[in-house]
Amino acid sequence: MTKIKDDVERSAQATEVRVDEPSQVSLYGGSEGFTMTRNRWIIAGTIAIALIAIISYSFLRQTATSAEQVAAPAAANPTGTVKFLMEQQWLINMKLAKAEKQWLARQITSTGRVIPAQHNQAIIAPPVGGIISSGQLPRVGQQVKQGQTLAILNQRPTAAESAQIAAGNAQLRLENARIEAERRRLRQAINEAEVRLNQAKTEYERAQRLYERKAYSLRQLQSAEADYKAAQANLAAADEQLKALSDGSAGKLNGVGVPTSYAVRAPISGTIVKVSKAMGEQVASGEAILEIVNLDTVWVEAPIFERDLSFLSREAKPIFTTSSYPGVEFGGIILDIGAVIDEQSRAATVIFEVPNRDHTLRIGMQANVRLDAGEGAEVLIIPKEAVLDNEGKKIVYVLLSGEEFQRREVTVGDEYGSKVAVLSGLQPGERVVTQGAYQLKLQELRPADAGAHSHET
Repeated sequence: MTKIKDDVERSAQATEVRVDEPSQVSLYGGSEGFTMTRNRWIIAGTIAIALIAIISYSFLRQTATSAEQVAAPAAANPTGTVKFLMEQQWLINMKLAKAEKQWLARQITSTGRVIPAQHNQAIIAPPVGGIISSGQLPRVGQQVKQGQTLAILNQRPTAAESAQIAAGNAQLRLENARIEAERRRLRQAINEAEVRLNQAKTEYERAQRLYERKAYSLRQLQSAEADYKAAQANLAAADEQLKALSDGSAGKLNGVGVPTSYAVRAPISGTIVKVSKAMGEQVASGEAILEIVNLDTVWVEAPIFERDLSFLSREAKPIFTTSSYPGVEFGGIILDIGAVIDEQSRAATVIFEVPNRDHTLRIGMQANVRLDAGEGAEVLIIPKEAVLDNEGKKIVYVLLSGEEFQRREVTVGDEYGSKVAVLSGLQPGERVVTQGAYQLKLQELRPADAGAHSHET
């Protein structure tokens, strides 16, 4: 800046002209008039040059000062100390919390997602095709009960199916005619067997009387008895054959081109989450119409890193939180610890079962999982809201005095609900800012604003 001032002064001296010696040349009335005119022009020029030099000097000085002010924030506040007046603290309702040591279990954390529980999801795809009719399909979000009729399909066979049915009917007519002829033959055989049975019975009774009178031999009696039993057997066999033909052996003809109905029913109770068809649409065999999900119980699947599996047991009580319901915790149990480690993530998928009677959790929702690892340690904890991100680092603001705070870089560890463990950067008993920490960070970025208002006590 001194160099710039010297250059401007030298420029002014270089342009200075001595006017105490009049010129010897005369113009329009002699040398005296000319001399006075020339002196006036010289004075005016000197003044103009001086003004230009002063303006240039002021502009250059202001530019240099601005450059110094721009460069200053880079090195400002190296100690991280921030002044924050009491009025400012009252305005934002600033709150503080004390860093305290507690004996807590090591935490295993992960982020998973909510999925349907086994047997609590059903895709309705009827085994037959047809046109949806008779009634109204349920809407998305509607509750249905197991066994409830959801849709009626009218089945109308195609031309090829009708031709196949007609051919089958012709074959069935021939079979029915053969069966009817067999029935008539069996009825005739039964009649003949009944006649023979009556004759054999009469002859057997006569042989018994004659044998008692010593007029028939034992052999003759036994022969008459054998004929009687044979007639009984023949009649019984004919009766069984006729009965077999009468118990549905004859087939019924299929109706050609006559539509039949098929009722689509809900296999489970739950909520309709998807409707793929509308009334009057054609549905192919095996094509999905509806999807039902029961939210009374849901599963959460989450990856647990390989290094944490040795600390995990089925008796651990997991806690789940979601961004949709901050501060609300859900409990559950461990169903399965995955037997396969993913080669990329080096984690196993763990399945948790979570009661969800009020249907707060929804399929696909992100869930943060927290479990106790079993082993405990004494840790220093503070509220999570006191920790801020600052250029990839974690910082907190510690109270030094009533209106003075200090930015402190910390290393955080496990989370315990609304609290977080601090591994370094804090001492037990120090007070950190919770509500208002972000405003302190803004204050530190523009410290000049702190002097705009003074506070005296």
